[in-house]
Amino acid sequence: MVAEAPRILLADDEDTFRRSTCRLFEQEGYRCDCAQDSQEASRLLTKEHDALISDIRMPGNMQFEFLRDIRSRFPMLPIVLVTGYPSVQTAIESLRLSFTDYLLKPVDWPDLRRAVVEAVKKTTMLRMTAAVREEAKRLVASLEHLNQDLPPMGSGANGSELAWSLDTYLSQSFTQMAILSDRLRAVLRSQLHGQAEAPTDVCRMMECPRLTAYRGALEGTVEVLAKTKHSFRSKELGLLRAKLEQVLHADE
Repeated sequence: MVAEAPRILLADDEDTFRRSTCRLFEQEGYRCDCAQDSQEASRLLTKEHDALISDIRMPGNMQFEFLRDIRSRFPMLPIVLVTGYPSVQTAIESLRLSFTDYLLKPVDWPDLRRAVVEAVKKTTMLRMTAAVREEAKRLVASLEHLNQDLPPMGSGANGSELAWSLDTYLSQSFTQMAILSDRLRAVLRSQLHGQAEAPTDVCRMMECPRLTAYRGALEGTVEVLAKTKHSFRSKELGLLRAKLEQVLHADE
């Protein structure tokens, strides 16, 4: 599957700068949408955009009203500011609103290109992390549902029924775990290629509110395997339980 080209929006009321810069980015392989004022930019901007390049002094943004609105609508969107009228006030406001960069016109093309490359990397990482977080939530829900479907110990269920339930439980659980594992590896690869510092603990980086529930679901899986080890004498299940226990206690 071929990845889509990054999509950016350039908002500037200076025609020459807007058109020439948009053309340069298109030659670099970007999809570049253009807006000549804040009203058009507000209408064109969507969650599909990877970054916004915006002038400060243009119609509809003389008091930062456009950029404040964009930040409230797209709190994680990287925004690169360009201006020919720098001031302490606008620099402080750009810091307060967590904009990615603050560049002075005339902008050197390598500096603008670098700022946009970094902005797009940030968006890519945020989207991948969000995808992992959602996958983790789905995995927790799936494990909890499967846990509830298992017949309780001592319920009188015969061996074949219990074996079928356990087999289904493990099969579906590990399908979900494999998906999550692939996504985690993708995030780590992206992070390692994007920066030189040591990789972050992705689980902590996500700050997933259901991380405790996820761990609890894994512990429940280990418990089921432990309780049934005498009923189902399987070397594979024993190794599986050992691997899960190793994962659970890796950071202790």
